[in-house]
Amino acid sequence: MLLRPAQVSQVLKAAFGKRSTANPPTAPNHTVGGGKPLFSENTLAGPLVQDLDAWLQLALFLLYERQQGQSSAWQGYVSSLPVHVDTPLSWTEEELAPLQGSQLYANLQGYRDFFKDLHERLSASLFQQHQVHFAAEAFSFDKFIWAVQTVRSRVHSPLEGKSIALVPLADLVKHRRAGKSRWKVQSGLFGGSQAVTVDAVSPLEAGEFLAMDFGPDKLDSSLLLDYGVLDASSPQAGFLLSLGLPEQDRFFDDKADVLDLNGLAESWQFTLRPSQKPSSDLMAFLRLLNLTGPDSFLLEALFRNEAWGHLSLPVSEENEAAVCRSMLDGCTEALQGYVSSIDEDLAALRNEGLPPRAAKAVQVCLGEKESLEYTLQWFETHYKSLDKLEYYQERRLKGLGLMDDAGRNTWDDLEDGIA
Repeated sequence: MLLRPAQVSQVLKAAFGKRSTANPPTAPNHTVGGGKPLFSENTLAGPLVQDLDAWLQLALFLLYERQQGQSSAWQGYVSSLPVHVDTPLSWTEEELAPLQGSQLYANLQGYRDFFKDLHERLSASLFQQHQVHFAAEAFSFDKFIWAVQTVRSRVHSPLEGKSIALVPLADLVKHRRAGKSRWKVQSGLFGGSQAVTVDAVSPLEAGEFLAMDFGPDKLDSSLLLDYGVLDASSPQAGFLLSLGLPEQDRFFDDKADVLDLNGLAESWQFTLRPSQKPSSDLMAFLRLLNLTGPDSFLLEALFRNEAWGHLSLPVSEENEAAVCRSMLDGCTEALQGYVSSIDEDLAALRNEGLPPRAAKAVQVCLGEKESLEYTLQWFETHYKSLDKLEYYQERRLKGLGLMDDAGRNTWDDLEDGIA
């Protein structure tokens, strides 16, 4: 049985109508999915929630059904949900202390600010105007945080985004990077009800528990923030580097055109990983960001269609040096913000008495720092080898036959032959 936001809207139409909240809503019908209502439509309260984001509709539904207690048609499912969701949103300040200075901590603060602002707006509008349905105690900030954490931590691909749905029983599957199962949506005949199956993607041993990777493309920090889980046996460490064209750049329009011509956005996010050199796209974007002075000829209309290809290789020693300096400064500054060193993190993880939440915090911070440290060392090495690289002008002269592979000018040989 899938519980979708479109259906939640119908549920709330019945639940938030003119009848007393002491009366239980109509029992759900057995045809679920495909946008069909779970509860009968006999009230006018649907507009209260139907324009909200899909995930928010589900969160409010959980809170409403939770306050109904035994009278809720979903009491069995709601009461089975954990009272405490183990994501950093519910950690104490003491438990969050090891995360300070990390990218995860900054993202967590962004989550907190967003949810606090959203709850305040809901309290001043929807909750305040319809207190008979949204009781202050049942829809407090702490309970609201529980609901949004519960929704986020129990939905998985392909039932995310506009297709988001809660799936009782299937949401009990645990996280493992090497998990052998996945969610799969199956549609009924002639567009009928949808169902979710938990499919094995490889053979399972007898007695082996079901597990799946909650986010194959997600870093450990993202999984911990959204789901409260980590797989210490198979870490996926990294640091997300966000870059964008500064609007004050005198060549902003020209650089934006280069990106647009190649189907690229003005802002990008790149993943730095331990033991993985910067990607070619990251290097090209950095060269574009630092393109100035004599090198800016690549931004002229004559070269613009080919500019991104030229940027995939070193442009000039001055440009490549600027790229290195910007990354060295950025990585150094980021590393200085952490409250512990890599060695201290490694020592902490060897402590068998480390509390589970502390272990998760240390593992994520260690992964971020190792990614930054490796990137720092890579650019230090790259910076020292700038005089050995081949740049645009050399490649251009070689292409015209005016320079040999050893870097010698061939024009003198041509003149000698003529003489």
